[in-house]
Formats: sequence, structure tokens, C-alpha cells
Amino acid sequence: MPDAVHGLPVMGFALTVILAWFGFAALALAILHGRALAAMWREPVFVRPVLIVESDDWGPGPRGDAAVLREIAETLSAVRDRDGRPAVMTLGVVGGIPDVDAMRAAGFAKHVRCSLLAPDFAPVLAAMGDGCRAGVFAVQRHGLEHYWPAALLARLHTENGSNSEALRRWLEDGGLRSEALPPPLQSRWVDCASLPSVPLDPVAVDHAVREESDLLQQLFGCAPEVAVPNTFVWNDSTERAWAAHGVRTVVTPGWRYEGRDAAGRLLPPARRIRNGESGQGGIIYVVRDAYFEPLRGHRAEDVAAALARKCAEGRPLLLETHRENFIGPQPARAAAVAELRRALGMALSMRPDLCFTTTAELATILRDPASPLRAQRWKTRLAAWFVRLRNEPDLTRLLKYSGLAALLGAAAYFLGDVTYRRSARAGRC
Repeated sequence: MPDAVHGLPVMGFALTVILAWFGFAALALAILHGRALAAMWREPVFVRPVLIVESDDWGPGPRGDAAVLREIAETLSAVRDRDGRPAVMTLGVVGGIPDVDAMRAAGFAKHVRCSLLAPDFAPVLAAMGDGCRAGVFAVQRHGLEHYWPAALLARLHTENGSNSEALRRWLEDGGLRSEALPPPLQSRWVDCASLPSVPLDPVAVDHAVREESDLLQQLFGCAPEVAVPNTFVWNDSTERAWAAHGVRTVVTPGWRYEGRDAAGRLLPPARRIRNGESGQGGIIYVVRDAYFEPLRGHRAEDVAAALARKCAEGRPLLLETHRENFIGPQPARAAAVAELRRALGMALSMRPDLCFTTTAELATILRDPASPLRAQRWKTRLAAWFVRLRNEPDLTRLLKYSGLAALLGAAAYFLGDVTYRRSARAGRC
């Protein structure tokens, strides 16, 4: 019997079917997700791994906070990249807490602020400043308060007794730890006086951003150019106010959330965001979507896994962590600092070409197409793009069931580890 089907050899027929299948799958991918494919291609590819530890919620606190900040600073200073730069932790600074005594005297009818300028917080401020001068800390904006004052007062006087009582207990404890607030109230840039939330008045937002800028100028001699939205809820009016008062970079989780629903949960994201994309007033976005929270069980091995993934994708690694990991009882505090030390050491051992920098400097690299840390060769960019496609959550199902995931993996393999192959000759951070 002739080994042919309709005049074509069986092997040729099978190859034709396979190619047609992959062609159809690729066409479907382009039609359904063309914008995402293009966005991932435009996103810069880094030729050296970059690691930044981003820690939020630092601000007014007891002397113990100053002690742990200095311990963290020593830990960071002891770990240096091949260019001699120490590891960097950004501090998302909250400028103030409620002045509970003054508010109580007014019957909790108005909000009164106790800022980081108060003498009681001088040790914390000094530790921040010393760390910045040593190059191991970099301050970022995280709200004048970690809540919208009018929303907090409204919730305090709501008819819901349990909510009111919980807030009063928080105030009676001094209102020192914003981490203890209900999550909806921690969303500073939206009105959560009642739920679902509603947008804030843009004029009030602009006034609040200006107040925060003025305070940070007094605290640190300059207002930071990087803002971290509280609970990652913000909108265009927030961005316009930030841009008008010196913000050039916004830290995101890769999405923008604009409010909370009736149960206090985050609304579905309004926008997908990638490194280097732009917002209002020329603001540039960076993505922070990996986590290092020792209180929640994150360990150095998680950091190593995240670094490996980001290296393959040609993306920087921004680790999200929070003050609460480092301010608990001494055993937990010491364990968190020790785990940070272990994570940084493991990352540097795993990637000797690792680059430490600040988020503001990272944004400068993202703005500069000619930066020596950004890939120019098409093979380097293509290898990273293939990996990005495989790791993109929205594409997972289509890639898996079409077989394109395996094809992309094979293509990336045969291209070789070109993303970092030439890192030994890459530019300085």
C-alpha cells in the first residue's frame, strides 16, 4: 500500500496538521490578546537582575522602631553587589497619626494630626535619615495618614456600634499602628466613609497631596518622587495631584484598583500595568508583585524563586514587605531581620551579577532606552518575551491547551539563556 494520503507522505501530512494547529492557535492568541502581547514586548528587558526591597507603613512609632530600622540598615549595608552598592530598602513613609488626646478633648468631632516631626518620634526620623545617607534606605510617599481623615471620623460616628467601638479601641490604643485599621479605611485615596466607596473630591485630594509634600520637605529636605498608593487604590485625580506636586513614579502591583465594594473588598482592577508604562502628568509606573512577609511564612527560598522567575522574564524584582514584620516581639523581630539577611545573601549567591538600586533610579532606567542595563539585542528581548507569555495569567489556559506553552518553552531554550548571558559585561547599576 502506498504510504501516502492524498498524494502527501504521512509525515508531511502530520507536519502540515501540526503547523496548521499552531498557526490557528497563534492567530487566536493574537486576536484575543494582541494588546497584552504588544505591551509585554514594549516592556523593557533588563540584562542584569535588579532587586529592591520595598517596605511600607514606616512613620511615627516608639523607640523600638528606630532600633529595628538601624538593625535593618546594618543588615543591608553588609550585603553589596559587584559595583559595591549596598542592598536598598525603600521606606513608604506615613507622615502622621491621630493626636488622640486632642481629638478626645474635642469629642472626636474633628481630626487632629500628630506628625513625624513631633519630638517623641525623633529617634525614628533620625534612623530613617541616617539610613538614607548611608545609601541603604530611600524614602517614598505613602500618605500623610494611612487613611482619609474625614472617612475615619464618619465611620467613628456611624450608627453601626461594632464599627464605632473597634475604631474607638484603636484610638484609645493611640492610633499608632495603621496596620490595625480595617482594610477599607486604610485605602486613603478613596472615600470609604460608607461602602461601596465613592471617589474623593479632586480639590481635596490636591490639598492633601500638597500637605504631604510640604511635610516630607520638612522631614527629609525634599519631597520623594516615588508614591506608593495605600492598598493600591487610586485614580486619575490622585495621579494628577501627585504629578503636580513632584511625583514622577508610582509603585503598583501590576494593576490599578479604584475602589471597594459593599463588603469592603477591592473592586476588580480598572487597568493592567507593566513596567515603564505612563500615567497622568508623565508619571511612570513600576511593578511590585513579589512578596517577602516573614509573618506570613515567606522565606529566603521564596525570594530566590521570585528572582529566578524575574531573571527569566528580564524584569526587576521589587519585593513587597511591611513594617509589621519587624516591629513585633523581639523573637519575631529578630527572626524577620535574620530572614531578610538570609534572603539577600541567597539572592547574591545565586546571581553574583545582581544589582541593588532604588525605585527612583529604576524609573530612570525605564525612561532611558539607551541605558546599559536594558537589552538592545532582539534575541535577548525575544527570549524574555517568550517567558513572559508563558507566565502571563490571562494566557495560561490558551497556551496550555493549544500546546503553545511547550513551543514557547522550547523556543526560549534553544535561544539559550541570552537574557543574562552577557551580564558580566553589562553596564553599572
